Amino acid sequence: MKILHIANFSYNSHGAAFYNCDRKISAGWTRRGHFVYEFSLRDMARMGTIFRTKRLGTGWANAEVLRVCEYLQPDLVLLGHAQILAANTLKEIRRLYPNTRIAMWYVDWLSAADKVQYMQTFAPYLDALFATTGGTLLENVVPASVTRAFIPNPVERSVESLQNFKKQQFSHELIFCGTVGDDIERRVFMEKIQHDLAHLPLAFHGLLGQKQVEGVDYTNALSNTRMGLNYSRRNDIPLYSSDRIAQLTGNGLLTFSPRIPEFTKLYAEDELVYFDHVDDLIEKVNHYHRYPEQAAQIAEKGWQRAHSTCAVERVVRFMEETLLNQGYSEQYEWSDHVFFAQ
Repeated sequence: MKILHIANFSYNSHGAAFYNCDRKISAGWTRRGHFVYEFSLRDMARMGTIFRTKRLGTGWANAEVLRVCEYLQPDLVLLGHAQILAANTLKEIRRLYPNTRIAMWYVDWLSAADKVQYMQTFAPYLDALFATTGGTLLENVVPASVTRAFIPNPVERSVESLQNFKKQQFSHELIFCGTVGDDIERRVFMEKIQHDLAHLPLAFHGLLGQKQVEGVDYTNALSNTRMGLNYSRRNDIPLYSSDRIAQLTGNGLLTFSPRIPEFTKLYAEDELVYFDHVDDLIEKVNHYHRYPEQAAQIAEKGWQRAHSTCAVERVVRFMEETLLNQGYSEQYEWSDHVFFAQ
C-alpha cells in the first residue's frame, strides 16, 4: 500500500523526541512492505505563514494534505495525534478517493474528554481507531460504525536498543521520567519514594525540582540505571500504560508497574515486578537492589516479551489485519479488546 502518515513528527524539536511512536509506527509499516509518506501536520502548519505559528497556518496545512493526496493517491491515510486536522479535509478525501481507507492511532488514555473530543468529528470518515486504552472507554469513544481496537505501546528494536540486564555496574538504581503537574496524589506518591529510597541513587527527571531529559540524554539516563518505574497518571484503565513501558522494558531495565487491569496479558508476573501500593514498591525496589541477579533475570524476560509481543512489526501486522478484516494470522493477546464496526 501507499500510506500517507499524518502525525506529529516534531521537526522543530531537532530530534529531541526521536523515540516517540510516530516514527516507530512508520518503520513498522515499511517493514511490512508498504510505502510510507510522513506528513508532520503541526510543522507544516507552522510553515504555512511567515509568522511561523501553528494557529495561523492550520488552514494551509489542511490544504496541503489534499495536495499530497492528489499526487500520492494513498491506499491508507493513517492519522496519529492530528488534532488540528479538519474533519472537512477527511470528508474531501472520502469524496475524492472512496477506496482509500482512513485509520487513526492514539497512544494515550481515552478518558480525558477534552483530548478525544475531536475523534467524534472524525468518526464519520474513519474505518478504524487503534488506541493504547482498552475496555469500555475504547468501545464507546466513537460510534460503533468505526472499528475500535487496542494496541500495545510498540517497541522498535532500532530505538529500544539497550540490553541493561547484561550490565552489572550502574550509576543509578531507579529511574522515573515524567511530571506531576497539579496531581497531588501523584506528587505524594513520588515524594514518598524519594524519601524512603534516599539511601539509593535515584534518577528522577521532570519532577520534584529536577529538569527533564530528552534525546540522547534520556537514553543515556536509561543506560545508566538498573531499574525503572512505569507509573502513568491513570493506572486503573484496562491494558493502558503510557509509552514509558516500552522504553523501560524494551531497553532491558527491571521494570516496576502497578497492577493495571488485564496487563498480565502483555507482561506476565515474572516479566515485570508488579506492586500493589507505594510501600510494596519501596520494599521490592530494596529487595532487587540487594539481589541484582534476580533483577537481571526478570529484566531479561521482560525485554524478551517487549521485543516479541509488542514489537512494532507485530503491532502493525495486527493493525493491518484488523483494518482489512480478513482474519488474524495468529492469536493476539489483546484480541478481546477489538470491537469491529457494525
